[in-house]
Amino acid sequence: MSSTTMAAEQSELFPDVEIRCRDYRIGCIGAGMIMADVHLEAYRQAGFPVVAIASRTEAKARAVAEQYGIATVHATPEDLIDDGSVQVLDIAYPPDLQPALIRRALEAPHIRAILAQKPLALELGEAIALRDEAAAAGKILSVNQNMRYDQSIRVLRQLLDRGDLGAPVLATIEMRAIPHWQGFLEGYDRLTLANMSVHHLDALRFLFGEPTEIMTVAREDPRTAFDHEDGIVVSTLRFPHNVLAVSMEDVWSGPREEASTQTSTSNGGSRGRVASPRAPSAGRQGSPRRSPTRPP
Repeated sequence: MSSTTMAAEQSELFPDVEIRCRDYRIGCIGAGMIMADVHLEAYRQAGFPVVAIASRTEAKARAVAEQYGIATVHATPEDLIDDGSVQVLDIAYPPDLQPALIRRALEAPHIRAILAQKPLALELGEAIALRDEAAAAGKILSVNQNMRYDQSIRVLRQLLDRGDLGAPVLATIEMRAIPHWQGFLEGYDRLTLANMSVHHLDALRFLFGEPTEIMTVAREDPRTAFDHEDGIVVSTLRFPHNVLAVSMEDVWSGPREEASTQTSTSNGGSRGRVASPRAPSAGRQGSPRRSPTRPP
């Protein structure tokens, strides 16, 4: 294949989501790492207007507001939801407290859309109810399944859709990490499944559709001090057209530094293979930009 042909094909790939509008004013609930280091930095780079912030700790919200030049700091999340200047609500809050905030926002006429963290709720029935209540209110309720919007996953989906790899056969996602578990997670009945596996399973669904079979096995992580059942998790899935996939969340034998991650994805098709390794990321669990490599 000539370099001109390869360049033309690569130019037809779209790793980034098109920004269609920068008009809606955003209010943010939460001032932890995900909001302070990821969401707000992304909004800054995209030029999205953030007009207010609130958190469980007002002093922390003020510090983050000063860092990003956010004009209004509310004493409570409820006060922020009631702020008539907020049109889009971004919630990065413990999942047991999130449903009540979502329902309050659904009743606020000035809020047009809500971005919630995963898991949406701790029980499936409540998550379904929130989905239905949002639909009845005529408002967008989106869950932050951010891995499907990662540039490498978006491009992989485009390669699959246009048949560059042939018929998909086997896909794997392997995460090796020593997470810095947030304190509020100690009281929940799921750990890695609800906080790590959920990203990888959703990415596989984005690539291949709804699975027809899934088997998940888990065991405790000896390093994690509090009680839990699902520290180390391995899931095997079958998708339509007999595509197989494996998702592994290894929080035991991964990198040695706490709060660091190494994640790799691989997709094998009948005509080619794409692999996307991720270098170690120490100190935070962000998603560095990366591009898949294509075999010659």
